Amino acid sequence: MSVVETMAGRHALVTGGGSGVGRAIALALADAGIDVTICGRREAALAEVAREN
Repeated sequence: MSVVETMAGRHALVTGGGSGVGRAIALALADAGIDVTICGRREAALAEVAREN
């Protein structure tokens, strides 16, 4: 069983979710059906990531 499968129905907090690795992780988790909260320093970048999903 993968980590993503064990997280189904749960919530994840991703720091640095506005760009780079944090962004990629946040989007992958969201695509897998996990509720994701992202935080970071640049509000505009965070809003863009939130719109992508």
